[in-house]
Amino acid sequence: MSGQGIPVYLHFAYCARRCTYCDFPLATPRALPARRYTDALLAELAHQAPLLTGPAATLYVGGGTPSLWPLAELARFFAALRAHPGLGAGAEITLEANPDELTDAWLDGVIALGVNRVSLGVQSLDDAELAALSRTHGAAGAHAALARLHAAHAAGRLTSFSADLIYGLPGQTLPGWLATLRALVERHAPPHLSLYALTVEAGTTLGLRIRRGATRPPDDSLQAEMMFAARDLLAPLGYTHYEVSSWARPGHLARHNSAYWELSPWLGLGAGAHGFIGGRRTKNEPRPSRYIERALATGDAVVEAELPDAPTLDFERMLTGLRRLDRGVIPPPGRFEGAIAAEIAAGRLVCEGERVRLTDLGLRYMDDVLLALLP
Repeated sequence: MSGQGIPVYLHFAYCARRCTYCDFPLATPRALPARRYTDALLAELAHQAPLLTGPAATLYVGGGTPSLWPLAELARFFAALRAHPGLGAGAEITLEANPDELTDAWLDGVIALGVNRVSLGVQSLDDAELAALSRTHGAAGAHAALARLHAAHAAGRLTSFSADLIYGLPGQTLPGWLATLRALVERHAPPHLSLYALTVEAGTTLGLRIRRGATRPPDDSLQAEMMFAARDLLAPLGYTHYEVSSWARPGHLARHNSAYWELSPWLGLGAGAHGFIGGRRTKNEPRPSRYIERALATGDAVVEAELPDAPTLDFERMLTGLRRLDRGVIPPPGRFEGAIAAEIAAGRLVCEGERVRLTDLGLRYMDDVLLALLP
């Protein structure tokens, strides 16, 4: 297959501190091995670049905390990617950041490298909630970082920016959630929002606290109320709820993430990164130190690979496609007709031409819809 236009995801696997809810592959060393990690990424890129037979359509640098990556090392990676396979004209180039590092100098530096979209990990604007999550920033730092992004976007220096918030936090109320969201959009007007319901992963500090009874688990019903209340607040302000966790103003949909929801191929680089090219799913070595060793030795850091069969891919196409609330998905022919008809009759799916999409009822009970579609 042609690799023309394949998105590239890079996982920067380091943080200053692990948040209580996080189970991502990352490390929190006292001294960041920035140069060795960049060397490993360059070795892996050289090994994988033949899969990309044309310039990358998008680049997304996630983490971890990519804003901890020294600009000189980030510049080395950007130079290598631009040399081969290249970045397409008008490519969306997103870099995740935490408020702590988002200074004027840092923002000037990443814009000079070609970053045109920044995704800021705000998570909350309540100092008590931030402390409970083990975030390293406070509300004041988040507001300062958001103000810098807003100014850069207004001046045309950034094409877009996004802010992340989490809802359903322990002790969080519906009025408190809406106050946070209102403060964010009224003060800073981010063109894109990623609003995530808190999920509890088994190996996290939060998961341990819940198992011990020290913290209450998230309330599914309250989280659903929070999501729909967010939609009611944001719709009059010009935001479209276009994906389960994503809201955007016109022209600011996340192009890179949209490729995932359409089950398009992408290349994953870095510790723990996943990829999907040529029908092959891959996962890299998740431990950063071992990732560096593998990538420097051979350029190949893949530790898991599979070729999903057609029924699995068809179900995954439905699973990811239904996340697009604005357009839904075209069902693969010859499959799911009975289940789709039953879900339409139950009011959880609606058919619009060739496409089916979730209704509000279907969004509330999305897990049940997907269970009904399982082969």
